[in-house]
Amino acid sequence: MSQEAAATTGSARPAGALPDINAETYPFDLVEHLLNQAAFFDMFSSPEPGKSGSIIRDSSGRITGIQISEELRRFDIVTQLSPESKTISDVTVNSGRVRVAEDTAALRAINVLGERIGRFRSRWMMVPQDFAWRPGGPEPAATPLDGSQPQRFVMLDGNCEFGDGGDGFRGYGTGVTYPPSANGTSELHVAAVGTILSGFGRFAGHEGTYVYGGTLSADGGFKGSLLIRVMDPGSELRTDGSLPEIEAHPPAEHGVTYLLLRGQKRDKYEHTAYSFGPDGQVNGLDVSQQLRIFHLDCTAGRRRGVRSSYEIGPVIGQMTAKIRFNLFNPGAPGTNEAPIPFASYNTYTFFDGSGRRIGSFDADGNEGQTFNMTLSGAPGQRALRFGGVGPILNGTGEFRGIRGLMTDNSVVGVAPHALATCYILRIADPEGRYRVAFGN
Repeated sequence: MSQEAAATTGSARPAGALPDINAETYPFDLVEHLLNQAAFFDMFSSPEPGKSGSIIRDSSGRITGIQISEELRRFDIVTQLSPESKTISDVTVNSGRVRVAEDTAALRAINVLGERIGRFRSRWMMVPQDFAWRPGGPEPAATPLDGSQPQRFVMLDGNCEFGDGGDGFRGYGTGVTYPPSANGTSELHVAAVGTILSGFGRFAGHEGTYVYGGTLSADGGFKGSLLIRVMDPGSELRTDGSLPEIEAHPPAEHGVTYLLLRGQKRDKYEHTAYSFGPDGQVNGLDVSQQLRIFHLDCTAGRRRGVRSSYEIGPVIGQMTAKIRFNLFNPGAPGTNEAPIPFASYNTYTFFDGSGRRIGSFDADGNEGQTFNMTLSGAPGQRALRFGGVGPILNGTGEFRGIRGLMTDNSVVGVAPHALATCYILRIADPEGRYRVAFGN
């Protein structure tokens, strides 16, 4: 759904005053703390050696899906503001024009591919554009793959295993393909959102969301980022301690850089506002949040099992979003079997250490799913899981010409509207503009 199309959807505005989405059912700080009780598994996915994707065809021989067998590796994304870039500008001095070089910050990342920690198997099937999410429902009608236009697909029979296979989950999801002309390269890009249907081992009883962003080929399968966020109030999957040093391997993808960002509100006084369509009906929310450095790590060692850790760093920018999701008439119950669709249009703006703007870009989150969520320790507090994906566009300043994919794996409270968002940006980067070599 485009930004313009999303802006015209909605339902009748509730009679009387609108409920205050920023009011505190529980204190804002408590809700934010509960949202942060999560385990993150940031991994790089590539076809499992010796088990390349098995193509699924219809009776006419056209490709309608791919049986995916993924190898999951530890993936370390270290995002930072680098002071090494220079901006050249013309200024007027004594009625003459001179060239001035000025040091500016630039967003960069180190990407390190690590050891194997798991695998994920599922069946990705193309579906009609209006196909509804229904795990356990009837098989989707055979739909041929068409690489010339964006196209939706579903991820069926998902089974994710960590370590020796004793810990993991079963899941289901939906996604979208993007043709080469939409992402600035010659590859077919894909992004997707999935949900945990049931966990086993240390994942038993946990709810969570996962998002994909990468490329898809009929002969090889998927290659790219997989980020799993699991709510973990009992700290069964996460640790505040250190994890074993990563076993560094050669780069996973040439000409691609991944950036990782954290989003959260500055404090409880940074309020969210309702948005309205041209007819005066509520159609979503206008949200603002800080962008921070975020570092994730995970492992699945034999002795101590699957574990994850995270660290929130300094503020480096601001993100505003137009969320097209009507709290009053969402159109679905928000369960795993019937999630609430949503769309967003995000603008990311970054600043250097002196507060100077270094650039911005947008992300059109045109494929998203929303799930109701419980917060342990806060009965009656409404909370939601969001997973969204879409292309990156409209770069300015240091990000002029940027192309790539955004994946959003978020949890939020409603009244108070606290946020704990996580963005992975997959950037086409053949010249290494956004990359710092490992070891520098």
